Amino acid sequence: MLGTCALPISAHTLVVNYSLVTTTILLALSSCTLVGPDHQAPEMDLPASFSHQGVSWKRTSDPKVYANSRWWKVFGDSTLTSLVNDAEAQNLTIKAAAARLAEARAMSRSARAALLPSLDFRADASRTDMINRFGPGGGGLLMNFYQLPLELSYEVNLWGKVTRQIEGANAREAASQASIAATTLSLTADTAQTYWALRGLDAERAIVKESIALRKETLSLVDARFQAGTVSELDVSRAKTEVATAESELIGMDRQRSELVNALALLTGRAATGFQVAVDASLPSAPRIPAGVPADLLLRRPDIFVVERNVAAANAEIGVAQAAFYPNLRLRASGGVEGIDLSDLISTDNIVWSLGSSLTYPILGQKNLRARRDAAVANHQAVSAEYKQSVLVALRETEDSLKGLDFLARQEDAQNSAVAAAHRTLDLSKERFEAGLVSFLEVVETERTLLATKRLATSLRAQRLAVTVNLIKALGGSW
Repeated sequence: MLGTCALPISAHTLVVNYSLVTTTILLALSSCTLVGPDHQAPEMDLPASFSHQGVSWKRTSDPKVYANSRWWKVFGDSTLTSLVNDAEAQNLTIKAAAARLAEARAMSRSARAALLPSLDFRADASRTDMINRFGPGGGGLLMNFYQLPLELSYEVNLWGKVTRQIEGANAREAASQASIAATTLSLTADTAQTYWALRGLDAERAIVKESIALRKETLSLVDARFQAGTVSELDVSRAKTEVATAESELIGMDRQRSELVNALALLTGRAATGFQVAVDASLPSAPRIPAGVPADLLLRRPDIFVVERNVAAANAEIGVAQAAFYPNLRLRASGGVEGIDLSDLISTDNIVWSLGSSLTYPILGQKNLRARRDAAVANHQAVSAEYKQSVLVALRETEDSLKGLDFLARQEDAQNSAVAAAHRTLDLSKERFEAGLVSFLEVVETERTLLATKRLATSLRAQRLAVTVNLIKALGGSW
């Protein structure tokens, strides 16, 4: 105990001065020292532009990290907007991410509190039975002892250890906050993709229903001609087969629709039982989304920002591990009252205080400290590699979406031409059948071809909507 009131004034002054001098020297040595490397985002060689041809991309102005956009409104669909809003507000995965953010913020506050001294109150009372070996008669001696001290303790931020701990905690807090945006973007994109899959299925169901109605009309005509003796029973059987096949396919599509509706219920945080989405067989054209330049992805995508903050946190851990090799200084001060009787606790004569410091330096255990530092360095290297991988994945996802939209647009144009040709082929086939030039089998085949080409055209349009959502997600939800 340094500098207590029980010491003579000269000794007290000597010890206090020594403590202050020692502390001052250590603070001066460490005031400009921050061990460990400073964080820098891993460098990457990025292309100047995306390879998609035929479109002039421009750099976005002032790109934001995980900008809170309402990207789904670009589709102009009120049902989609309602579903995505519900997913944002009610999805349990997003709520779990929000709870993780609250945890990270609390840990960040705890790390910053390490810069402040701690003040504790402690009440001690003891009763000791001591053997009196030296007094007359021997026997035992009962003694009471009471203490009511306030204890102040402060760990000096030598070598920037606490600063690095705060850096790491702040980085993890920022990563958790970005994780909410990344999770929200992923889930809202999943909701939109599921919704457009549902709308595409509704459009295909409408085509199949129309086909069933036309095939039933054809069956009636063929049956009438069979009754008149102009066609064989084989043609009637084929017409019935086509009707039943289409009806069976419609039932299978109804099952798929039920599963998609249930998926939307889960995404919006609801129970699947009783959840419904109105049938809508119309499909809008996909909006055009400018992609910007690859470098903007580093500033815009929340998942990349999450990994970048993880790199910063891992870098701070290197500094913490490095600081463990250096001396640790803790300042202490306490004051209170003590005595052998409770009445002594209210007497100013029994006030005691102490002022001191402790300096610790690890002599043994250097091998363990080196292992911890090496582990921190290896972890930083691993997270840096994950960061670079995330950037490459982001570039690939954007390229896939851009090229996919280009291919789908050309494919849809070609398929629309095929649909027009299939319509004409069916009209000609019916005319030839009615003229007795071909069998009913040719009409069946041309009807099948028309149904397949129309469904594929509808599927391509729905795919363009889904891939547009993929592009928006790849761009970080803003452009």
